[in-house]
Amino acid sequence: MFEKKFLKDKDLEFLEECSNEDLKVLADLLVYDKDDNPRYSETLSRTRLYKESYPNQLQKVWTEIAHEFQLYGGDSFANFFRGYGVPYREILMDVCDKKKVNYNKNSSTERIEMYLIQKLMDDVLEEMDDEQLQELVKDLQLDANVYQSKDAMKDAILMACISPTFISKILALIASTLVPRVALNIAVGVGLVSRIGGMLVPAINIVMGAWLLKDLTGAAYRVTIPGGVLIIYMRRKVQTEKNKPLN
Repeated sequence: MFEKKFLKDKDLEFLEECSNEDLKVLADLLVYDKDDNPRYSETLSRTRLYKESYPNQLQKVWTEIAHEFQLYGGDSFANFFRGYGVPYREILMDVCDKKKVNYNKNSSTERIEMYLIQKLMDDVLEEMDDEQLQELVKDLQLDANVYQSKDAMKDAILMACISPTFISKILALIASTLVPRVALNIAVGVGLVSRIGGMLVPAINIVMGAWLLKDLTGAAYRVTIPGGVLIIYMRRKVQTEKNKPLN
């Protein structure tokens, strides 16, 4: 077994400021698959410090959580010998390439994250019917009476993607798709309350889930794609709480 080494990564240092609740969401995604079975390649849950810290003191192991995510982005053979994975930014760009996102590789990490979210929302909105769009507009607390057509609703939601006021709510919808068992905690935290049977806006979750899982041919993508979106959500949440403007 290789020696675990956290690759210093400025794009993941914010995890130190995340709540225990949000770190648990990310850790659970890294450790368990969609059926709540341990992932074959995960190493996080086997570490002594993680066992001592889970589930209520995960701020103590934020570097271990970041390290685990970095490993999923790297080649297993290379990881074995060097003891660490790849930087978050490299994983993010790989996810963008996989999902055919049009982005500028010279842009800031946060700007590339926004390209990914906008692509996700654009593709998802194309698959929604009028009723589903109206439901999403309502859940984002936009004025549904203002928008008289499907295109108008789509434009309003896409504009919300770049608005600090609504980005957390949009990302919360996505995050609830990734980890449904903790969706309620995420939703309440940003004021999303229209829930049915433990799921946020079921039809929307199905469409988003289909986008996130489409064409996933490797086990790593089943972690890096939803994990990347979850990290974007967590970063924006920290920024909102600190009242920092986006780059």
